[in-house]
Formats: sequence, C-alpha cells, structure tokens
Amino acid sequence: MLRHTYKFLSVSALALAALSGPSFAEAGAACDLSNGYAVTPAAFQQEANACLKGVNGVETDTVMADQLMGLAGEQRASQGEAELSSLGSLSEAARLHALDMAVRGYASHTDLEGRSHLDRVRMIERSALLGAFGANIVIVKAGASAEDVQKVIMADEMNAANIVRNEFDHMGVAAVEANGVLYVVQLFARVDGQLNTPVPMTAVPRTNLAASYSDKFEPVGWSVVSASGETLMRGIGSKMPASVPDISEGYLQMDVELGNNVYTLRGPAISSSL
Repeated sequence: MLRHTYKFLSVSALALAALSGPSFAEAGAACDLSNGYAVTPAAFQQEANACLKGVNGVETDTVMADQLMGLAGEQRASQGEAELSSLGSLSEAARLHALDMAVRGYASHTDLEGRSHLDRVRMIERSALLGAFGANIVIVKAGASAEDVQKVIMADEMNAANIVRNEFDHMGVAAVEANGVLYVVQLFARVDGQLNTPVPMTAVPRTNLAASYSDKFEPVGWSVVSASGETLMRGIGSKMPASVPDISEGYLQMDVELGNNVYTLRGPAISSSL
C-alpha cells in the first residue's frame, strides 16, 4: 500500500526590512511577534486572536484579499476547474503569516522558528481533515492593484499551477501592507473529511475522533505525531485511550484507505497541557 500526501509551495518576494519596535494589537491585547507565535495550540490561539485584531504599523487589506479570491475563481473557470470554497482557517493562517513576515522582515513559507503554513492551519482548524495542500507567497511594492498581483502570481510557474490545481477545493487569502510593501499569502487545500466533533486544543481521555469522509475512504487508524514526525500516540477506532501521555505539541493524523492505497489526512494540532 502507498501513503500519499501532497504539498505545493511557491514564493515571489522583494528584499525586506523588519518593522522597528514591538507591535501591539489595536484592541488592547498584546500582539508581540518579536519571538513569533507560541508553540502550544492554546497559547498559539491566544496570540493569534490578538494579532488578528490588528497590528500597529501593518494594514490588513480585506478588499485586496477578496478581489484575489475572485480572480483565482475566474482563472480556474477559464481552465474548466471548479471554483474554490473559502475556508476561514486558511484565511486566518495566511493573515497570521503575512503579519509575521511584515513585522519581522522576511519572506519564506516557513516562519523563523521553522513552522510551516500547514502547522499554522492545524493550530487553528479544529475539524477539517486535509489532503492536498499548497501555498503561494507574493511580496510586491505597496500600491499594486489586485490585477497587478494576479499577474505576478501567474508569471510564476508553480504559483500559477496552484491556482488551477484540481487537487484543491478550498482556498484562503490574506493581504497586509507595511513599510511600503504588500504581503500576499494564498493557501490551498483539499478537505477530505470532517471530524464529527471539533477536537479540543487540550486532548483529554476518550476524545472523540469519529469523522465523516469524502469519496469512499475507509478509516484505518489514527496517530498523533510531533513536528519532527515522531509518533507520540497511535490507535484504531474513534476515540483516544483512557490515558493520554504528556504531549506539549502534537498533530492529529488520520489514515484512510482507498483501494490499495493508504492516504494520510492532516488534522488539528493538540497538546495534553495548556
């Protein structure tokens, strides 16, 4: 049997300079990105909520994001591909990464701590089980229109391919501006299943892992792995065991079978402590 995962990444960027000084959420709760986002899911979510309210010195352009979503749909339609549905966790993860790049002055699919787009999505998303996943990053001078950004996207072979890949069925877009630079992050995914009950950030004994799957997937088993890929827990059935080991940071994975192939679907990040 074969185990499959899919990831498609591309980036186009300018030289960058970090914002000077710390940044804070406009609504009062501190958004301090000097050391990036927290590691554990609960702490990450707390910091993410603060940063999503706004960061001084960084402007979030929701109009640009909506326009780019529409242009992606037009491009897919021109290639005979179905329109992508919006997924909130993809848009939030895209904006969090765009904010981090703007504040700390870098351009990469991974943050300065080495975490990926998918890591961030899994910190936020509590139900969706993801198969194919991809990302585009475009960083251009401020003042560019959505059409200008779309031209930059389509000029890059991998960026353009991500826009029209038939493996994807969901998309999230973020655009932020700081120091005369526009940061655009597009995230793409295929949702192959949904957990029947959203998984809590802090795992507890007997946590429900029952899920509904697309296509004709048959569940094989589940596991919780570390960021480095170490297996922390493993089981079959639809519940975690009566005893949960100490986990500071882990990611739920669901193995499903289709024909002679086994596919690994990526689920939420979890821990066993706050």
